[in-house]
Amino acid sequence: MKSPRILAALAALLLPITAFSASPIDGSWKGSFKAPDGGGDMTLTFTFKVDADNKITGTVVGDNGPTPIASGSIKDNAFEFKVDLNGTTIDHKCTVSGDTIAMTFTFGDQPPADMKLTRVVAAASSAADPTGSWKWTISPAGSGQTFEVSAKLSLTDGKLTGTYQSRMGEAPISDASFKDGAIAFSVVRQRDGATFTVKYKGTLSGDGITGTIDLPGYDGADGTTVDWKASRAP
Repeated sequence: MKSPRILAALAALLLPITAFSASPIDGSWKGSFKAPDGGGDMTLTFTFKVDADNKITGTVVGDNGPTPIASGSIKDNAFEFKVDLNGTTIDHKCTVSGDTIAMTFTFGDQPPADMKLTRVVAAASSAADPTGSWKWTISPAGSGQTFEVSAKLSLTDGKLTGTYQSRMGEAPISDASFKDGAIAFSVVRQRDGATFTVKYKGTLSGDGITGTIDLPGYDGADGTTVDWKASRAP
């Protein structure tokens, strides 16, 4: 039988695990409401993340793209947060129950409106596989040019490997990872005797990858980040 002192020590070790357990609102949620101008339904996707201090961060994605959550907090099953949109603060007050969120939001001086959110259930990660051939284009800022790029990727036992093909020839990918649909890898190239690294990161969904590319600067210029949209090749 374990002594009380050992049991107390084990309990103390388990406390941080409990404190940092996932919040019931962590993840993505989707809902729609009638546009105030009568133009039809507007669909919004909310992504929430709660930290150890019960503070909420995340984004709201609508027709105008993503908008970050400015501030928010949660207590038990009730939470609230604010979003700043074009200089106007939108207040949200919510209650979560299982896979549903009842939300009341107030936009500026307009009357409050209600919206119901439903949890977005991600496809099983085992079904997502980047293995195969991919193609996309790159248009570096200020270059006035568009370059075609391709890659052959392979995911084996959780390890991502592959080769990358561009106008500069073929090269292996490095620092590669794939988990829960998130993909990242780097490509090391040479130009005029100098070595540089191009970094990719994105999200796999079906036969598409969307994300960003970090491109290095040349001749002392700052690096740039451009959008990445790849399609699975036949």
